[in-house]
Amino acid sequence: MRLAAVDIGSNTVHALVADVVRGRLEDVAHYVEMPELGAQVARTGVIGARAKPALRAFRSVVARARTHGFEVLIACATQAVRQAKDGEAFARAAGEAIGTPVHVISPRREAELSFLGVASRHAVRREWAMVDLGGASTEVVIARGRELQRATTLPIGSGVLAAGYLSDPPKPEERARMRRAALRELAHAPDGEVERLVATGGTASNLPLVLTHRNPPSVLTTADLLACEGRLDGGRAAEVAKVVGLPPNRVKAMRAGIEALLLFLDWYGLAVLQISHEGLRHGMLLAYLERGNDWWR
Repeated sequence: MRLAAVDIGSNTVHALVADVVRGRLEDVAHYVEMPELGAQVARTGVIGARAKPALRAFRSVVARARTHGFEVLIACATQAVRQAKDGEAFARAAGEAIGTPVHVISPRREAELSFLGVASRHAVRREWAMVDLGGASTEVVIARGRELQRATTLPIGSGVLAAGYLSDPPKPEERARMRRAALRELAHAPDGEVERLVATGGTASNLPLVLTHRNPPSVLTTADLLACEGRLDGGRAAEVAKVVGLPPNRVKAMRAGIEALLLFLDWYGLAVLQISHEGLRHGMLLAYLERGNDWWR
């Protein structure tokens, strides 16, 4: 069986196509574009004029996914659409554009689905933490094995933080102000004596590529993250993008996202970050296999 999941996030729209092989998911294709709704919603409270380019990006990733001939398509929207006053209308328009309902999922369900995806590969027996760093929010889960213990959604997101605090390239005093603002929110993260911190989301999955495109690592040390920060801050985003092989808007978001990940490592007293390429979309598909059309509830 071949399935597809698409989501409208605060920075990005993603489409994942995967095969179900003996109850496990095997990735077939992944497409992403960055319409960056989060900063617009944080500034104005509405999606407004960003709706048209976001819908174009959404149709684009779905059209490319369709070339792989999936049997089932499921779709959701997260923090930016949840927050926007016109978010429900936008979700309806997005659903009409692709012929599949786009469910605006709750923060709790988003955390559960991201955890389901990450835990399918990264769970350990003792206590561990998952951080799903998005464009406008971060889902934090404390777990034992594959059992979710505690979960919190924090208003810390790479796109919103970058737009609100950082110029191009960032100045040290801007980073300091952003760090203080993020720390105020981090105080609400769930406590835990965790032995592993696993990060998913756009910043996490792309950071290894900042270090190297040849055999990018799946584990990053604090020193690795600081090296990435130095490279990302090394010039204007358009110039850095050419060097690291990522889009300029991704570079801008990652500059803030890396700061958040460093803070999470400090918060949980760890020096090593595990990178997960599984997350929300994998969790959506696994939930569909378990619950059918009620996967999003």
